Amino acid sequence: MSNDKHRLPQLRRAAKPRSQRGEPLRRGLLAAGALSSLSYVVATDGLAAARWEGYRRTEQMVSELFAVGSPGRDVLVPFMWLYALLFTAFGVGVWISARGHRALRIGGGLLIGYGLWNIVGGFYPLTLGEEASIPMHIVATTVQLALMVAAMCFVAVGFHGRMRVYSFVSLAVCAGMGVVAFVAAPGPNLVLGIGERISIGAFLLWVAVLAVALWKRPAADGAGRH
Repeated sequence: MSNDKHRLPQLRRAAKPRSQRGEPLRRGLLAAGALSSLSYVVATDGLAAARWEGYRRTEQMVSELFAVGSPGRDVLVPFMWLYALLFTAFGVGVWISARGHRALRIGGGLLIGYGLWNIVGGFYPLTLGEEASIPMHIVATTVQLALMVAAMCFVAVGFHGRMRVYSFVSLAVCAGMGVVAFVAAPGPNLVLGIGERISIGAFLLWVAVLAVALWKRPAADGAGRH
């Protein structure tokens, strides 16, 4: 009997590392989400915009920086692949963190789809001064936005409390300012440039906040408590 009493704590200590074995990977994947948001801002309004003399961040679309003929496109082409990789990894991290929560898992799957679609969308850029490039770019962007909106909705449903409210508020800001920017296009004007950046920024910040929210709890914990 005394031997059993001494053996039990050892068995419990041995079981703990097995349950946490995937935590470093899960947290690394989630960190990729925050990194993707930071890299997006640095690459677009930082590096690419700086290479375009006369580009006005407050009045022109971010899409113009990615366009064929843009002075900053050579910076953004490799970035598109990096961003897609980081964001897809983040989606996998959300998927892993959603153990037992269907809505959050669906949200993770949609985030993976969003990340991968960035690669597809990269094949349909705008071409400066060429209107023929606009229709397919709009189609690619529409699919991307649909994946984004659906992912935010399912993730919001996967939570309760502040994270759910924050997710729906972020979605409203993204959608509302996106519509405002679309109406103000093609610009350049303040409504277009600032409106689009508020829309994009709300999504990028939401990704970082979601990464932190999921990072702070083990994968097996319930999303409904946050």
